[in-house]
This record gives sequence, structure tokens and C-alpha cells, in this order.
Amino acid sequence: MKKTDPPFGPPDKLTPADVSAIIAMAWQDDTPFEALALQFGLQEAQVIALMREHLKTRSFRVWRMRVRGRAAKHQALQQTRSLAADAYAKLDSEMRPFQAESEPLDLPLSGVTAASLR
Repeated sequence: MKKTDPPFGPPDKLTPADVSAIIAMAWQDDTPFEALALQFGLQEAQVIALMREHLKTRSFRVWRMRVRGRAAKHQALQQTRSLAADAYAKLDSEMRPFQAESEPLDLPLSGVTAASLR
């Protein structure tokens, strides 16, 4: 096996309609690679190889830059960011009573008016 070959071998007999559906799903931001694996039996490396084969070079590069490290394309990253968001929400709710207790600042009135800005 060459270094550039996907690690799981070629996919079994994909129809042109399957290839088109895979490309469309791969371009969607909210479709993770795991969904492609469940529906078509393709691992991430195989999807990348398929995209490289069927897209123009520039389109493939744009797609790779778009999906590299994107949480929506990797469920593990989605779970990590979800945990971080939950932790932030919990911290925010714990800090809310302290924020409510603070008094508003009395700032001096400004001499700037709409007329003075004209």
C-alpha cells in the first residue's frame, strides 16, 4: 500500500449517485464524517480520497481548509466544545448573583449632543 492510499482500501462499488451524495454531504457543515461512515461505510480518509479524486484541485483545497479541525465535521470535537459550553454556562449562572448585587456606575453626563456632532 502506498503512503497516499486511504488506510481502509477502496470503497465497494459506489454508484455515481452515491458519489454525488457523498460530495454533497461532505460539503455540508452539519454532516460529520461519522454520518458518512454509517451511511456509506467510508472512513474519513476514504472521504478525503474520494473528494480529491472527484473535485477540481482548487475546490478540493477549499474544502480541506473548510473542514480541517471544524467541530461540526468531527463528533469528538462537538462533544468537547459542548462540554466547554456547559461549563461556561454553569460558571455564568454561578456568577449571576454577584453581578446583580453590584450597583450601577454613576457616570457624569457628557457634553456631546447630536447638534454638537454636526
